[in-house]
Amino acid sequence: MRERFFSGVLNRPWLVIVLTLLVMAAMAAGLPRLSFSNDYRMFFSEDNPQLSAFESLQDTYSKNDNVLFVITPRDGSVFTRGTLDSLVWLTNEAWQTPYSSRVDSITNYQHTEAEGDDLRVADLVEDPQALSDADLARIREIATHEPLLANRLVSPDGKHTGVNVTIQLPGKTLGEVPEVTAF
Repeated sequence: MRERFFSGVLNRPWLVIVLTLLVMAAMAAGLPRLSFSNDYRMFFSEDNPQLSAFESLQDTYSKNDNVLFVITPRDGSVFTRGTLDSLVWLTNEAWQTPYSSRVDSITNYQHTEAEGDDLRVADLVEDPQALSDADLARIREIATHEPLLANRLVSPDGKHTGVNVTIQLPGKTLGEVPEVTAF
């Protein structure tokens, strides 16, 4: 059986080439309808109870994703004028990320201090180049002991930090995630 097949192929090469091209053309006819989706909903039926509950949860609260920039300075400390200056710059630039709704870092953390009878609320780091060594030590102490920062946006040893960008994707096109990634 195999011998007849192979001898037929070898004896009629033009017929095999034409048939191969016809089969490829027939298969290529479906290419315009080929599409990709990053929407997980396509794996579930519309009446799936878990999907309905999840969508209800997202409608009630929000659907957001995050981009986290992790920074580890070569000198081993986040709390230097140069690194804090770079963090201020990155925090400001991160606001330009497509679909961003919030940017958090140790530099824009809203720290509250009492001054007499008044409360002062300001960014933890405002002008890094103007900070004294005592200011740097105070910022380090606050950041590494503040529960909202320590082990979240700064490591307890002060060697690593992050800038977290909260993203709210509309979910209308496939290009949203690549757009954020490219930025």
